[in-house]
Amino acid sequence: MKRNEITERVAAMRQFMAERNLDAFIIPSTDAHLSEYPPQHWESRKWISGFTGSAGTAVVTKEKAGIWTDSRYFLQAAEELKETGFDLFKMGQPGCPDMTSWIMEQTGKGGRVGIDGLVYAASDAIALERRLEAKEIRLETSYDPFAVIREDRPVLPTNKVFTLPEEITGESVTDKIARINGKLKEVDADGILIVTLDAVAWTFNLRGNDVAYNPVAVAYAYISEKETVLFIDPEKLTDEITATYLEQGIRITDYNDIFGYVALLPEKSAICITGNKINYKLLQAIPPHCRIVDIPSPVDLMKSVKNETELKGFRNAMVKDGIALVKFHMWLEKALP
Repeated sequence: MKRNEITERVAAMRQFMAERNLDAFIIPSTDAHLSEYPPQHWESRKWISGFTGSAGTAVVTKEKAGIWTDSRYFLQAAEELKETGFDLFKMGQPGCPDMTSWIMEQTGKGGRVGIDGLVYAASDAIALERRLEAKEIRLETSYDPFAVIREDRPVLPTNKVFTLPEEITGESVTDKIARINGKLKEVDADGILIVTLDAVAWTFNLRGNDVAYNPVAVAYAYISEKETVLFIDPEKLTDEITATYLEQGIRITDYNDIFGYVALLPEKSAICITGNKINYKLLQAIPPHCRIVDIPSPVDLMKSVKNETELKGFRNAMVKDGIALVKFHMWLEKALP
């Protein structure tokens, strides 16, 4: 990537900020589902900075720009950020400033900091807002600058999905939903918002290829005793998958309908969420008349305990992996005597 391209992109970001009276903008590595590896549509930190590591946060202010990343990426980031105008901040190293403190220093009292609430973990956004408010700095969460400044932005993936049979998963979708509702009763919750793509994939025995090297599909879900809703682009489903889900009592609606649906949740509903696994925009969509139950995801805890079929699958995979590794070592010994 040419260095002047990064310079132009940062200039476009600063123009966007100036038009909205923002003093700084924070760009995380995540997507609307808080994924470590997002679809290309949400690879905004990579696009704005040129740094391609999977973990890191970019900040652009009126005069400076920086990337905060960990020791896995120090060498890579140093090389990729040369002559881009981005400073590298090595997290965990002596002298590395805390990102929020650095932002407050750059912004000053009465300033305004922007994030896209759609791609920011709710717990992180709330913590950030509290720290900024203590210095009389306002956090703006409704802006997506890349919808404006990134003209070649890839669209959301439209790849077809597939489902796994019970012979592979060891448990039907219907049984998983029943178990999830049982867990909700234990914590006095009426429904649960499932945001992370791996949790959606596990719950619905659903697989896709919307993210490189990750067998997931972009989707949300809501589960309660009254109904189960899968929010996904209907074009991604085959007629057979759609029919099977409908037979299982699963309602399918468009991916972007999640916000309107959540905004209309019944009064006094208790909604189960996990603060670091729901984006801030979706949390804000929950009506104030609902009670929020913020706990570690029951779905993640259930998913972590493997049934006998899954354990057998792991063992089979390890055998195949071991054979492949031995074959590679044999080849390497012959190739490099």
